[in-house]
Amino acid sequence: MTDVLFIATLAAFFAVCVLFVRACDRIIGHETVVADTPEPAGKQQAAA
Repeated sequence: MTDVLFIATLAAFFAVCVLFVRACDRIIGHETVVADTPEPAGKQQAAA
């Protein structure tokens, strides 16, 4: 019986995590802004 309780607890925790991520995406939005920002000048010169 404890194994069923353990699996149910894991499933509930996973569901709460999914809801938290969806709520954060709704509030903050998708993190595409980070990919659009240019790199600092020091990193561009070091790569060249």
